[in-house]
Amino acid sequence: MRRIFTTIIVLLAFVLASQAQQKKSIMKESIPVSMIQVTYAFHLPAMDNKTTYGISSTIGGGFMQKTENDWLLGVNGHFIFGSKVKGDRIDILGEGITTTDGEVIGGSGLMTSLAVAQRGLHFQGEIGKLIPCGPNPNCGVFIKGGVGYLRNRINIDYETQLYNTPYQVDGDYKYGYDQMRGGAAFHLETGYLMLNDTRLLNWSISLEMTWARTHNLRAYDFRVFDGVPVGYVDQQKRFNDLYYGIRFTWNIPLYQRQPDTYYYN
Repeated sequence: MRRIFTTIIVLLAFVLASQAQQKKSIMKESIPVSMIQVTYAFHLPAMDNKTTYGISSTIGGGFMQKTENDWLLGVNGHFIFGSKVKGDRIDILGEGITTTDGEVIGGSGLMTSLAVAQRGLHFQGEIGKLIPCGPNPNCGVFIKGGVGYLRNRINIDYETQLYNTPYQVDGDYKYGYDQMRGGAAFHLETGYLMLNDTRLLNWSISLEMTWARTHNLRAYDFRVFDGVPVGYVDQQKRFNDLYYGIRFTWNIPLYQRQPDTYYYN
């Protein structure tokens, strides 16, 4: 809680510092700019992550401060989602709750329509540097690095049908099949930042890579293979989960647009 409070105070200080520069034009000189960010990314998996998941996306937001000396400081958080989980239903759910065709029978004895997908979270703090180039001194190529936390899991969903609830994966039981893992994440990103005195024309596009050193967050795995349950999971085992792809960001600056001409008494 103390760290969260300290972070909020620091961000507010940045905002106040940015608002203090009321007589500088973003189109003419480098200025501090506070920005709220809305962002989307498209990712491919690699390393250990590739064995379980396919293509994924993230959507999220954050806060970034560009200093007068072109340093970039920020915090952000993203929701990870993907429709591709590799393997058939028996690979994902095991033999214990599926038929030989990988289907799950609900409480009324009928087949249940299940949907499995990737879900996760990623949040971090980051620092970077802007190399000015473009239509004004506040635009340019940037490189950023970040440290945070990443978590991913298999989400199991089903169509609700009267008297046909699949109790095998209902409620807390689904946690025995979601293979959730998480851990420290390290982020590298490079791209181009466009800032303008018009709020609609502030964006960035970048290439990025996130490597997470994860471990199992569930102590027990309910899946059964060849008649043998997986059972207790080694929570000390480490995985290398890697995401890489392209990110699009819309930046909403908090500065007020300045006139091109100033008048003094």
